[in-house]
Amino acid sequence: MTVVVILAVLAVVAIGAYAKHIRSAHKTEVVSDLSSLTLRQKTFLAKSGHYASSTGCEGAGCTYPAMALLTAATGPLPWDPASTEYTAAAAAGEYFRGGGAVHGFDALQFMPEGADSWCGYATVSGWGALADAGNADIPADITSALLASQEFPAGSAQFFSRDWFFSYALCDFDFDGIYWAFTTTHYSATVNMSTDATATYLENE
Repeated sequence: MTVVVILAVLAVVAIGAYAKHIRSAHKTEVVSDLSSLTLRQKTFLAKSGHYASSTGCEGAGCTYPAMALLTAATGPLPWDPASTEYTAAAAAGEYFRGGGAVHGFDALQFMPEGADSWCGYATVSGWGALADAGNADIPADITSALLASQEFPAGSAQFFSRDWFFSYALCDFDFDGIYWAFTTTHYSATVNMSTDATATYLENE
């Protein structure tokens, strides 16, 4: 009986350590993917004169793949370059200056490592005042106290001074419908995965 109890304790410890290791590996992949997305945005700006958007909104329904699909799949989903969510074929307008054909993950030639992901990704871009003084875009949901409001805090004018982009990843590593948020912006190459002050994405608590 003593041996059985000891083996059971060791098994529980080993399973916990393994799960922690797997989650850490997934987090490292996300940081790497968002860093790659930042580099591709900056390269796209140099070539095209503006950043690209994959969506014009923030949240679980705005990512590719959609978070509901990832949670239901209980595993990583492959990326499909032929899907409209990947190409972001949207009309011209706010966050899609020049039309949808010059936006999307395909325009950025972005694909996560392994061509599949445990997380949903999105990137939103806009024109600053220096590009279009009369029609400077405001980051998506900046007034809704969501992730964009943390990247562009109240009183800041980074998004008005020049073109901007805001990228984020939402992850549900244990598939319970509670997400972990990772963010990065045009003026920082650092990926933020600290506590979400909006209390919207709490898996990291």
